[in-house]
Amino acid sequence: MAIWTSREDAFDGVPAGARVVANNCCGTPLTLLSALADHAERVGGIELTAGLLLGDPPLEPAVRSGALRLRSWHVHGGLRKLFREGLVDYVPTRLLDVPDVMLTGADVALVRVSPPDADGYCSLGPSTTFAQAAIDRARLVIAEVAEDVPRTCGDSRVHESRIDRFVRSEQPMPEYAASPADDVSRAVARHVLEILPDGATLQLGIGSITEALAADLAGEARSRSFGLVGLVTETMIPLVEAIAEAGRGPVRSVELMGGRALMEWADGNPVVQMLSSQHVHNPIELAALPTVVSVNSAVAVDLRGQVVAETVRGSVIAGVGGSADFSEGAHLSPGGLRIIAIRSTTRDGSSTIVRTHHPADTITAPHHSVDAVVTEHGVAWLRGRSRREREAALVAVAAPEHRAALLDGAAPAVRPASAAPAAAAHQPSTPKDAP
Repeated sequence: MAIWTSREDAFDGVPAGARVVANNCCGTPLTLLSALADHAERVGGIELTAGLLLGDPPLEPAVRSGALRLRSWHVHGGLRKLFREGLVDYVPTRLLDVPDVMLTGADVALVRVSPPDADGYCSLGPSTTFAQAAIDRARLVIAEVAEDVPRTCGDSRVHESRIDRFVRSEQPMPEYAASPADDVSRAVARHVLEILPDGATLQLGIGSITEALAADLAGEARSRSFGLVGLVTETMIPLVEAIAEAGRGPVRSVELMGGRALMEWADGNPVVQMLSSQHVHNPIELAALPTVVSVNSAVAVDLRGQVVAETVRGSVIAGVGGSADFSEGAHLSPGGLRIIAIRSTTRDGSSTIVRTHHPADTITAPHHSVDAVVTEHGVAWLRGRSRREREAALVAVAAPEHRAALLDGAAPAVRPASAAPAAAAHQPSTPKDAP
């Protein structure tokens, strides 16, 4: 049975050399992470393993002093600077594999939960990717208790008998602020919408393009019988409700990414079922769903179709996340599609369609695992195309001001798709003709 303790005493008895794993996203236990940093400064040599930590927990002083060693499969926020300085170890890991790869040997698990109900059950609320597995595997489980944690449906309940220590949260839930859609992201989203097959089960990554796409999808979910799987943001609420009304629910999710409005909507709402990554991200289970279509963004795509999504000039800015899991599931799903949706230029005007990637960057998705690349200039179909045909298709959806430079040094006989009859002959005329 859990005992209540103070923040200052939360880590009593946790020795130097202990391995700690913390829940992430909107389930990031900020109070406990702050207490962990203080404890590490006292005893030294603590190892923390974590994913996407929201709210920028105050870990930097303990990391810089060497008292806290940080390993992460999703470098975000303030961790990016520490990574560039060599103070954070990045471990490229698919979300499907987090329980078996990252949690092995965990001594302490940190989670953020609702207060126990009358039957002694707490809720993990918005974050269930790996939390249950962390609780099962750790020798000591410490839970930060907060009133703002929604009691979500699905596999998010934890009985207080599985928790060793309760600590009252001193901070509100960390929130995820979605990237606002603009005219460019809305243009990309419209092109994606045009190629989506009716009846598809969609997975949407995070970013302004998928936020714009979610808004468009809500109006067509009933008539085109769309489904949804994966994370849910605030913008997706109308889409999830439309899917439920059309009989394609509930939506299976691992993370709710947003603020108070999303959490209040999800509280006790059966249209969203919170499950672990080993179910939601499992390619075998995804293959059983109708026409899985994964839509994810990227940093850059080269003329072979190779995708960089984790790094910029070798510096890690994110993680593998669930993109590889859903890409594999879409590949196995009959009629599935793997789509990369990307703006044609960066904020500084550089092309995101590149001849070759920077030599220090990591390829997140190989050339054979992308079916289509979509920009605001159209759709480049890659599935079944030769290297020269791919180059022509990708140049055609690059920003016009960069096309000449992309053609310079490209494979022989490559021309923009508008001037290449052989390549254009393979271009689908309707979404149903997509290769």
